[in-house]
Amino acid sequence: MLANEYVEHEQELRADLQQTYNVDIDHAIAGAHSAYHIACLVAQLPIDARIRVTHDADCRWTLDNVLLARLCNSFSMFVYGMSDKKKRGAPPKLIGPSCMTNNQQMRTLPARVLPVSELIEILNKPRG
Repeated sequence: MLANEYVEHEQELRADLQQTYNVDIDHAIAGAHSAYHIACLVAQLPIDARIRVTHDADCRWTLDNVLLARLCNSFSMFVYGMSDKKKRGAPPKLIGPSCMTNNQQMRTLPARVLPVSELIEILNKPRG
């Protein structure tokens, strides 16, 4: 990892640990906390932590925001579908995380082969 990337990630991690757990990295380095303790805290940082958002922009999308985006997209597509075909133009742009807005990604999802034993197990589960 390059030195400037390390400094950038250290600042994000420092802010996340301070905000979430009130843990100061300087005290941890001085021996107040073990490396294992800090690693466990980092592994349990919330999904919208700075360190995660910089690596994956979709982490900014909470469940509430995704559901609202789905509603907005559904309503926009409904209005688009009900409008006059001669006057409506291009469909509206979808909002949401990349899995909802990237049509190319949606079309190229990898298929998963399901073993027969696993399929039978799923089909034998009680329903209702």
